[in-house]
Amino acid sequence: MSKVRKVKKVRLNLLPACIGMFFAMLPVAAQAQQSGVSVALSDNLIVLEQRSRSGTIELVNLASDPTEFRISILGVTDSEVDGSDLIRWAPQRALAPANRTLPFRVSARPPGDLPAGEYLIRVGVTAEVQAPPPIPRDDDDTEEPEAAIAVVVPIVPTLPVTVYYRHGIETPMVDAKPLVETPDDEKFIGYFPVVKQQPNYSFVGTVQVIEKTTGTLINRGRLHLRQSTEQSNVRMPRGEQNMIENGVYCLQIWDHWPGEGAPTKEVCSG
Repeated sequence: MSKVRKVKKVRLNLLPACIGMFFAMLPVAAQAQQSGVSVALSDNLIVLEQRSRSGTIELVNLASDPTEFRISILGVTDSEVDGSDLIRWAPQRALAPANRTLPFRVSARPPGDLPAGEYLIRVGVTAEVQAPPPIPRDDDDTEEPEAAIAVVVPIVPTLPVTVYYRHGIETPMVDAKPLVETPDDEKFIGYFPVVKQQPNYSFVGTVQVIEKTTGTLINRGRLHLRQSTEQSNVRMPRGEQNMIENGVYCLQIWDHWPGEGAPTKEVCSG
């Protein structure tokens, strides 16, 4: 158990990844604040592979009271491959003291005859603040309590976590096309279309946009395309970084998150 480190607050986006992506929100930290509950996850996505069959994220209690975390299976869609028989996770429930974190661990235990493919589970992390102990009354307190009726309906937040296990397959990758400019769009300069090379598998990687002649970093983040999502758009938001006349804008892609070393693929405009 560890003290809470500062977690960047972001809104949890539950929309499908097929919607054009604005990836400046990363690194990911899903957070909920309701009814005295203030909790977060250090991430909401874990990728396991044959060479790395275990992973961990942190369940974060930002509240000033103890919080109980409970984890349960949410199920998968008809287009996804259920991995609940292969992927183990713990704990199922645990109490986190105020301003502390708890590790949530997952591991894959595939049988020897498991067919090659990508399997997943989706779990929900539910948190509920523990009620403080009652304050004892003084023995000489003879004051009658006021008659009152109180009804408390707690709002319990549930944050989803997706876990992939890739067995006997190469790390999925995407193809990309040059920048498509959108001069009439008030929010975005343009976008790079990306399409999965393996349509039945997810893609979880790092993308960044740079201006190549100056090396200026325009944006960077994680790109996640679900098993059921074949393509998406990596958008360039308008802001402080305006397009340079005759500039060369490049999308760099890594097939893992976070991206390290040289990019796996680069596609440039112009």
